[in-house]
Parts: sequence; C-alpha cells; structure tokens
Amino acid sequence: MRHLPLRPRRQRGTTLIEALVAFLVLSLGALALARMQGQLRLNADLARQQSEAVRLAQQEMESLRAFGAVDGSAGSRSFNAIASHARDIDAGATIYELMGDVSPAGVPHAKAVSISVSWTDRSSASHSFVLHSIITGIDPALSGALALQPP
Repeated sequence: MRHLPLRPRRQRGTTLIEALVAFLVLSLGALALARMQGQLRLNADLARQQSEAVRLAQQEMESLRAFGAVDGSAGSRSFNAIASHARDIDAGATIYELMGDVSPAGVPHAKAVSISVSWTDRSSASHSFVLHSIITGIDPALSGALALQPP
C-alpha cells in the first residue's frame, strides 16, 4: 500500500460566512429584543394610566356618595347639590379630564351618575374610562336604623 502525501487543503471561506450569518442572526435578535422592551414600557405605562383613571373615577363616585344630608345645609354636602361637573387632574406626566354626568334615574329619589375619565398617553393615543352608578337620596341619618332590632 502506498501512502500519498497529504496536500494542503484550500481554504474556501465557509467559516467566515458562517460567522457572518451567526452575527446577523444575533444582531436581528438583539434588535427584536430592544423593540420588545420599548413596547413593554409603553404597555406598562398604559396599564399604570388605566389603573390611575379607575382610581380617580372611583374616588369621585365615592365623593359624590358621601353626602351628609338630603337637603342643602350649611357646611355639609347634600344629595340635592349633586350635579354635572368637569375638571382636569394633573397626575405628573399625564393630565386626566374627569367629567361627571348626573341625570334623574328612573327610580324616585335617585340620580344616575356617569363618571368618565379621559387622557392622552405618550404615543398621542386617547383613552377613556366610564363608571356608571345610581345614588339614592336616602337620609344618611337613617342608615343606622337598619342595624336596630325592633322592640
């Protein structure tokens, strides 16, 4: 058996091409990750704004429910004074527009209330949230009567 001497192989550059393709795939993955991070920040910011809008609407609704008398008396909130209103609330980076719409309900001594909160996020998209409820005009002094036992 005769052994032929080994000839040096010619380098064809396939390893270099493989390295460039691997670098391209890695850089595309890094770009997608950076874009996803920006989208996650935007979604987290929107979730924070939505929870703040819900909190503001609930706070306004509870403020309207916290009347001390049915008729207007000096120094206290009254059921008859509940009316439609609008105001802006500056919460740092976001300004919320809160609007309360009060109308007569289909039930006697009650008012239908809709609190809407609207705002614009940092991508200039507008959002809104609406909370509906009915507030009855029962004298708050009678609320403890339900806990009393009949004689």
